[in-house]
Amino acid sequence: MWHELVRLNFVRICYPCLMVFGTVGNILCLIILLRKRFRLQSTCQYLCVLAVIDILFIYTRSTRYLYRYIYNADLRNTSLWICRSLMFLSSTLSHLASWILVIVSFDRYFMIKNLFARRHIKSRVIQSTCILIFIVYTVNLHYFHILGIHVTIQSPIVHINNNILNETSHTITRFVCTPLPSFKTFFQLYVSIFDLLFVAIIPFCLMMFTNIGIICTIMRTNRLCATSREQQQNNRLTVMLLSVTLAFMLLTCPSVIYICLNRLTSSKTAVSNRRLLILDLLEALWYTKHALNFILYTLSGQDFRQEFMKLFPCSRQKTTNISMDQQRNRNNRLNIAINIYVDNTTLVNQRLLDNRKKLFNKEDNDVSIIIISKTSKIETPV
Repeated sequence: MWHELVRLNFVRICYPCLMVFGTVGNILCLIILLRKRFRLQSTCQYLCVLAVIDILFIYTRSTRYLYRYIYNADLRNTSLWICRSLMFLSSTLSHLASWILVIVSFDRYFMIKNLFARRHIKSRVIQSTCILIFIVYTVNLHYFHILGIHVTIQSPIVHINNNILNETSHTITRFVCTPLPSFKTFFQLYVSIFDLLFVAIIPFCLMMFTNIGIICTIMRTNRLCATSREQQQNNRLTVMLLSVTLAFMLLTCPSVIYICLNRLTSSKTAVSNRRLLILDLLEALWYTKHALNFILYTLSGQDFRQEFMKLFPCSRQKTTNISMDQQRNRNNRLNIAINIYVDNTTLVNQRLLDNRKKLFNKEDNDVSIIIISKTSKIETPV
């Protein structure tokens, strides 16, 4: 039917593109976020962890669909070890991808509120990440105990002997990656509800709470006082984080909710071809979110774009020329300040300096003030 044809072509085109684009994009995110400009920020360190999780998630999930397209079989049904390992990794990585965003959102909120010290950023990131991995690893260990059964199939064999048909049966034992009979209800009901809550709903609510707090705090701070250069950089970093969490809410949450609800109802009713097509589309939408972070960072982060452009030699040469021009302008301004006659008095020198400022239309802080006279000492700017 046309459903099967669409699903087949979709798997053939979508998942290889996701693997290539997701791998390249997340590696670029790692390279840029580990540069000197970003690596001292706790938010960027968490986003580096997220990039590694996204790469593993894309490969773990997409490999099964590519194997089904190439060999027309489910990779999980090849052996007991592959079945349990793939299910464990898929569940663990999906939980980690959701909860690392929750942690970085809370970390950003506490940093904006000045509740975290900036001296122990590295140790805080390592400790929180290790604790998260240990908890998620522990709660998903049940996959190594409830999955994998061997099914016995009676296969008929027809023999023709002297134009006489003789039918015999042959017993075939095959491995199927399904829950054990004693854990079937547990897997279809409780595991589905657990994934629904801890992959989508609870992270969604926590991220909504922290993002609203972050936005309100930034708006209040910008309204009360003038933004400094460091604060502007922090605001741009916050926009990058908000874009990732928004993508999670729009792409991951609807897909996970539908998939888990379908798992709850699939045991009661037969799954139609149309529903299978919708499931494939939503799963691809879910996986796409893990490959989009590079685009989100590039569109929402001005500093990220600048560091990305520095990776290219032509842009690096242009940046060097701009820096040299800025340094030359500083030297010119210093020469303007020093180029005052020594024989003049301090008052005359001050008037000349004011005229120089007006001539070049500079602010007071942009010109180094050095007053030279016969009786005064040279005062260098601090």
